[in-house]
Amino acid sequence: MNSKFYAQAEVLVEVVRQGSMTAAAAVLRLSKSNVSQKIAEIETDLDAVLLRRNTRAIELTPAGTRVFDLCVKAVDALQLARGEVEHELQSAVPQGVVSLSGSNPYLSEFIMPLLSGLREHLPLVRLDLVGGDYPVDQRAEAIDLRIRIGNTDADGVKTYPLAPLERVFCGHRSLRHGAGIPADPSDLSGVPLILRSQENPEWVFRNKNKTTKYHVTNPAMCVNSYELCVSAVRSGLGSAVLAKAVVQQDMNDGSIIEMLTDWKVDPIPVSLVIPISRLRRPEVMAVARYIVGQLKIS
Repeated sequence: MNSKFYAQAEVLVEVVRQGSMTAAAAVLRLSKSNVSQKIAEIETDLDAVLLRRNTRAIELTPAGTRVFDLCVKAVDALQLARGEVEHELQSAVPQGVVSLSGSNPYLSEFIMPLLSGLREHLPLVRLDLVGGDYPVDQRAEAIDLRIRIGNTDADGVKTYPLAPLERVFCGHRSLRHGAGIPADPSDLSGVPLILRSQENPEWVFRNKNKTTKYHVTNPAMCVNSYELCVSAVRSGLGSAVLAKAVVQQDMNDGSIIEMLTDWKVDPIPVSLVIPISRLRRPEVMAVARYIVGQLKIS
């Protein structure tokens, strides 16, 4: 892949991923006219129309789909290599604004405590946090880094695994005086359960001898955010599967108790996700390396 064709292919890949030439230009730090020119050049060189343009969106033609599929892996590999090399050779102090999205509880419990150290380590970098329970489209929302809880299968991204979240099945201490403390997952039908709309309603419990699944079919309450779920448990409205770090203080003071103590809930994977196009920015890579270094798998 010569340098001219690579530059054209890189622009094509980013235009498709961003959905517009304007957005691709911002990511690639090029002018819109430069992006448009490179698309015109690759279409001329290949003697094929690759993109259909209209007022609402940009779509690949059949020829464009074929060219994109052939180019995307090579472009991603070269961008990844360039980002890694440039980060290792960077001599100037990184500076700029880096945006990081994730769930509010994770940002509060795990990222917020790192910020004072991050400021000392990268004094010229500002980290902007974007919290929310629902996944953020990094390309549409111009997010540089994303904390992903659960499995990640997106293309065009570099994924760094972080320490998984330990989880517990727990409830308010007042539940001791209601239906009683369940000893087995099969006893959960008599326990008020709280379910988040984003989570899998099939809970998996393990002990030394077996694995069992419990499907939450009739929860006492459904909520659409992690904060509401934690608040409901703290209010004694039911039991839920929660991240241990979020309720550790409540468990220490005895207001929330772990249930099914002979059973464990699998930890959930966590990763830091970076669009490959952001890897060329030294401030993004510097923040990513810092977070990974602090929250790496032990």
